[in-house]
Amino acid sequence: MAPSRSFDRRNFLRVAGASGAAVFGAAMLGACGERLHDPEVPPLPDGLSVPSGGAVSEFAPVDKATWRVQGDPLVAPTGDGPLAGMRLAVTDLYAVAGQQIGAGSGRRLAEAPAETGTAAVVARLLGQGARVVGLAQTDELGYGHSGVNQQFGTPPNPRAEDCLPGGATSGAASAVAQGAADIGLGVDTTGSVRIPASYQGLYGFAPSRGAVSTDGLFPLSPTFDTPAWVCSDVDTLVAVSGALLPLTAETPFRGALTSDGINAVAEAGALDAVRRALTAWEKSSLPRLTWTDTDIGRLPDWYDAVVDVQGYEAWRLHGEWVSQAMSSLGDEPGRNFADASRIWETTYGRKLTMLAEASQTITAYVGDRLLLLPATSSVAPERTGDPSGGRFRNTMRATGMLTCLASISGLPNATVPLRTDDGVPVGLCLVGPYGRDRDVLAVVASLGDTGLTD
Repeated sequence: MAPSRSFDRRNFLRVAGASGAAVFGAAMLGACGERLHDPEVPPLPDGLSVPSGGAVSEFAPVDKATWRVQGDPLVAPTGDGPLAGMRLAVTDLYAVAGQQIGAGSGRRLAEAPAETGTAAVVARLLGQGARVVGLAQTDELGYGHSGVNQQFGTPPNPRAEDCLPGGATSGAASAVAQGAADIGLGVDTTGSVRIPASYQGLYGFAPSRGAVSTDGLFPLSPTFDTPAWVCSDVDTLVAVSGALLPLTAETPFRGALTSDGINAVAEAGALDAVRRALTAWEKSSLPRLTWTDTDIGRLPDWYDAVVDVQGYEAWRLHGEWVSQAMSSLGDEPGRNFADASRIWETTYGRKLTMLAEASQTITAYVGDRLLLLPATSSVAPERTGDPSGGRFRNTMRATGMLTCLASISGLPNATVPLRTDDGVPVGLCLVGPYGRDRDVLAVVASLGDTGLTD
């Protein structure tokens, strides 16, 4: 049941003042709610539902913009497997036994109880030999894409030092890019793994919606929340994905497609890098690439629908708390929640219907092929830029029109690193048919011999 919207909404807007500015990047949203089960995921080692290891050698981080807490390890492995020896940075949106979920908010952290269990996805990684080396910072309540956290600071972008890291998997992605972690576990509700992966020159993967359990995840938009991860190399990406994904037989793709219209949503630097990658693809033995256009005139409406659906759900979940905590929130989440508070149930219902239809259209367009497109509309914006300015909002809106294709349909997608002519990171996104996650990863693993990736 939603909280009393009239009281909470009125109180929130009184505290928020006249901030009705458009949400910059607020809702690069997830899929439209289909297939939310967790099909045939292999059981946890020895039947464990949470890791038995507790915190070990916990210490306060020096880099508080990247980490909330660190340990050596913070949580020990509970089993042995292909991830043995790997360091895991967990975004502070997941339950870890004995730790609180701060969700990027000092006030939330002060009020949160210690968790008695560990999120299913974290437990599985621990069971495969990974060790947690820290809980990484995020945009407040996970509701943002800049990576800016005004309470704890903005994590560095080691591969584009003057640029933003991207969020909401900002801290975990930064830890991987710095070499302080091998795996960054985040959430791709609205592109929050694809964006930092693209901005920081990392590999990223978001599975088919529902393929990996969200049990123990701090929710923002439960219809769309999806565990996802970043790694600095493809071998680690494949190993992590193999530990988490349902067991399926691999089937080679017979073709791939791309669209000049979709690609043209991106700015020149990102677009040039993607076009070079597509040229390399055509010259390789990868699945045959064809140009197949679609009606991109619907992208703005689809993006607006995602904004409204995510916003309504975020407010329904957190509006009562946010109404009392507005003064503790930074500019980006504050604007996001201000806009979310104005979305009514009737609008939510209409937009869900629109997204269900859009999902069918996108799924049919992809068919049994791979869709190739820019992961983001641009390279990472400069850290000194104004995130409330019109140019920044327009850039993030364009990125949202790209990310919403996979998000609306719930299709699996991988981000692979490219570079612009100036050497700045940007990403290519590979979107596959639902349930063919391992097939997408097999293609990503084969890219090293093509000269396509960074």
